Amino acid sequence: MGRKIHYIDNGRFEELIKLYAADKSAHEDELMGMFDLLISNIASGFKFTVDHDDAKQECFLLILKTLPNFTPDKGSAFNYFTTVIVNNLRLLYTKDKKYEQKIENYIETHRPKDL
Repeated sequence: MGRKIHYIDNGRFEELIKLYAADKSAHEDELMGMFDLLISNIASGFKFTVDHDDAKQECFLLILKTLPNFTPDKGSAFNYFTTVIVNNLRLLYTKDKKYEQKIENYIETHRPKDL
């Protein structure tokens, strides 16, 4: 049984991104495993409360959209995708918070008046 890895080797991460660009099916599982680990580690340490499963799905979708934009000359893959994930989690939290506030406002304004 293999050991579970709790860190991301940036060199291997960047190598997998290049390999994935050349042949998506051959390296998809390992690369997505690294993204899963990165998302989980960031979300577990996030100070704000977001639905973990929804956040993970949203982050994966965004990563798949931004993956072709990554080039190593812009910085490390770890830093690039950490920024993508953290910004997405903040956005999810803000949207959720605004939605809750709208619901509270609606309830408050549509509350029956005392008879």
